Parts: sequence; C-alpha cells; structure tokens
Amino acid sequence: MSLQIDTAQNVGVDYEIASIGDRILAQLVDYAVYFGWILTVVGIKGIIGNGGAFSETWLFTGAMLLPIMLCPLLCEYFLDGQTVGKMALKIKVIRLDGSKATLSSYLLRWLLSIVDISIFSGIIAILTIAINGKGQRVGDIAGGTAVIKTQPTIKLEHILTPDQDENYQPKYPAVVELTDKDIRTIRKVLASNNEELIETTMHKIEAILGVNSLEHGRDFLWQVVNDYNFYANSEE
Repeated sequence: MSLQIDTAQNVGVDYEIASIGDRILAQLVDYAVYFGWILTVVGIKGIIGNGGAFSETWLFTGAMLLPIMLCPLLCEYFLDGQTVGKMALKIKVIRLDGSKATLSSYLLRWLLSIVDISIFSGIIAILTIAINGKGQRVGDIAGGTAVIKTQPTIKLEHILTPDQDENYQPKYPAVVELTDKDIRTIRKVLASNNEELIETTMHKIEAILGVNSLEHGRDFLWQVVNDYNFYANSEE
C-alpha cells in the first residue's frame, strides 16, 4: 500500500505506507522503553528508601507515569515524527502533503491514541488502518497525517541507466538545470505506469525547462532522462 505525496516540483510520488505489523512492532519497542523507565524509577525508589524524595505516593506515581504519557508526543515533535520504536522500524509520521507534521497534528494523534490504542487495546487503530486505505488511525485522520516508511521501496528500473549510443544527440540542453533527485523522481513516475501522473509530470518538467514538447508524455520524460545522462557523462 502506498501514499502519493507531492515533491518540491509538485510531482506526485508514491511513498510506502507503514504496515500494521510495522506499527505494532514499533509500539512494542516503545512499550519496552516504558518498561525500562518504570524499572529505573522503582530501582531509584528502592535505593533512596521511603524517606527520600519518592516518599509521597503521588510524586512516585507521577515520576513513573508522566514521562511515559508525554513520551510519544515529545518524541514525535522533537525527533521529526519518530519515537524510539518508529526509529527502530524505520517509519515516521508525516502530513498528507509530505511536509513535516505540526505540533497540533502531533497533539491530535497523541490525544486520540487514548481511543485508538489505550482504551480498546489497539483494536480501533488496527480496524481504522485496515479500512481507511491510507494507513491512518483515528488520530492520523484528525491530524491529517500518515505513517510511512522512511526508506521508500525503489525498484531496479528506478536507478539503472541504459547504455547510450555514442552518436546520441540531446534535444533539451536545459536539463542541466535538473538535479539527480529530479531524475530519480521522473524515473519513479515512469515506473508507475500511471498515464495521468506521467502527463502531469511532463507539463511540470516542460515549465521548468521552458520548452513546449509535442512528444507523448512518456517519450518526453525518457528523452529528458537520456539527455540528462548524456550531459552528466560528458562532464566526467
């Protein structure tokens, strides 16, 4: 399952949505971290004894539970959409437009996790993610976010460059203004076999290059890729 987001050039690119299994495993890793914190606090209380700072029950309980309650919110906000578990599973929270989630988005996810995860033991979250189609639990829907894999799947055809004829003649010198990232994006668009996406990308690239091609969208994009490779190889 994938989620289409926009690049800086407003070209749609598919990112792989984190699976339910990835998210459950990430949550389990976070629970392991929480358990480690509880053991630490209990150990400190045992060392200090009943006469220490943790002699008050409310203080001991707060020191143990408050960091656990706030950890998901604070980690996602300060660690760019990731908790320790999400880091371990290489997944992260982003907005549906591909940008970094805002504090309000993280806050909504955090508050609604009480319904999604805590009260119903994650059943609501699992059902919502399975049904939604964008890999969103209730908190994600409210916050306009999704959880994606930080390393999108890239197929071999996205990066392989076919050998060029030594007599190859480029058509669009302005392709030198593009970057390697732009070309990788174009390759992914071509590999998607989505004709509407290909045509949209063609018009975006035409605008960037300042040309008006009469070629079919797929032919034009391959010409751009090959021209870029020609000039890149000429500089070596």
